[in-house]
Amino acid sequence: MLRYPAPATFEAVETFEELLARWRDADAGGDTEALAPLLADGFRGDGPAGRVLGKAGWPGRVPAGAFRWTRLQVTQSVGVATGHRDGVACTVVAERRDGRWRVVNVQCGS
Repeated sequence: MLRYPAPATFEAVETFEELLARWRDADAGGDTEALAPLLADGFRGDGPAGRVLGKAGWPGRVPAGAFRWTRLQVTQSVGVATGHRDGVACTVVAERRDGRWRVVNVQCGS
């Protein structure tokens, strides 16, 4: 697990891996205040039952177990992490725009 100094500010997120660590911790803990600035404005979360949530709906959902990453692919502007949460395969996609990393999509299979 990556560690970062607390309190962390969104502007301090410099790497895709740091974004994933902050997002994973905020998402698993249901921390809406920490989670909201990590999601892109056009964020889309696709769940295993076909449920689709936007940025406003994602932070309000029931927290689940933390992701366990199995593969990371990173370029200068796009990062893709695949792994599992509660036995379900998941993919997280982030973009780096204007010097900031943001999660743009989460897909969880059935």
